[in-house]
Amino acid sequence: MLVSLASVCGVTLAVVLFLLLSSPLRGEKSFDFGIVPIERPQSILEHTFHLTNTTNHTLQLTDVIPTCGCTTTDWPTEPVLAGEELRIPVHLKLQKSRYRSSNVRLEFETGEVVILHIAGTGRFTQPLRCLPPSISVVKESEEGTSGVLNLEWFEESTPPQPTFTTPEHVRIDCDNWKLSKKGDPHRGTPDNWTIQMHVYLDADVGLGSEVGIEMEESPTLLVPLVQVESIERPPFFTGAPQ
Repeated sequence: MLVSLASVCGVTLAVVLFLLLSSPLRGEKSFDFGIVPIERPQSILEHTFHLTNTTNHTLQLTDVIPTCGCTTTDWPTEPVLAGEELRIPVHLKLQKSRYRSSNVRLEFETGEVVILHIAGTGRFTQPLRCLPPSISVVKESEEGTSGVLNLEWFEESTPPQPTFTTPEHVRIDCDNWKLSKKGDPHRGTPDNWTIQMHVYLDADVGLGSEVGIEMEESPTLLVPLVQVESIERPPFFTGAPQ
């Protein structure tokens, strides 16, 4: 009797495990784009999962639910007969230099469920940004115009100083890089560095003038220059109540 009961329990456990591990679809259910160059402000990546209906019945999708707002899909509404292929195009939106992943839950009319997984690590092709994105300059201003460069940096070192290509009569001085935010290697995020620059204009500058800013292994960042008569500066705050 004990042997018989043990046998029944073993068979039951095997059936449960089979049901848990079995899937109505055969094929790739996980995809990682790896490290992907992306453009600002965002890039949308697409991957199509090709899955085969391995059951002896028709599969009809009733819902497809991503776990992250960065993921969308145009899932098919046509039924998939036994032995036929189901194609699920999945779009992953990358807006930052970081790792992003999402699960996509496929729900069928029969109650069967399949989970897909998609992931990718974005890296901006241009790690430099200038704030403001264009610089207003005043001729012969002793104070000059200030701007801030922001750099995404993946090395464990202080970034080298940027180099500038300027139009005639334009001078640029800059401070040293300062670490503004530490990155997280586990999430694929870089260190964030900032540097302040000061732009001086000694004579009139032509329309369409730009400053070229270069960092090693990065494309040149072109920053437009706009000559103005004056720049409104915020009043100095003394801390005294108004």
